[in-house]
Amino acid sequence: TTISTTTTSLTTSLPSRLGSFLVIGDWGWDPDVHGEITSRGCQQAVADSMADTARLLGDLKFVVNVGDSFYPDGVRNKSDPQWDSKWRDVYTKELRDVPWYSVYGNHDYHQDPCACADDFKECAQVNMNTSDLNYFYMPDTSFNVQHEDLKLEVIALDMNYYTWVNYTCHWTPCED
Repeated sequence: TTISTTTTSLTTSLPSRLGSFLVIGDWGWDPDVHGEITSRGCQQAVADSMADTARLLGDLKFVVNVGDSFYPDGVRNKSDPQWDSKWRDVYTKELRDVPWYSVYGNHDYHQDPCACADDFKECAQVNMNTSDLNYFYMPDTSFNVQHEDLKLEVIALDMNYYTWVNYTCHWTPCED
């Protein structure tokens, strides 16, 4: 018995990659609220893996940060030491040399003046300058960014108002 097989080769031309991005969320860690996790080792391992991946890809354009960045209660202002201890000292400069498109998680609102503000300029995480990489890029609590070079639009929506308003507000400094 002879078995004959026929193979067909299809050559598909894939377009070259235009760039890459990383996504992270709910990454905040705090020694006082994370129970038996006594060091930022897990967070550091994720940060190191992100840095390794960025180096391997070689074309990182931005990071999408979906919130809950500063446990347990957010940051109070742009000079809050948590910007250093929980972000700048954890994630490499290489990772912070691209914009971090960010939204608030419910924990991020607790001490942030943004929870009670009518003016977004009072918000501790809002940063309207995409070139200011000392902070996340968040020009408003919901926003969009066009990346023509990637043929991509990033849409960031703050859903806290719709999903957490009755739960989060009692944790904030806002008057009832």
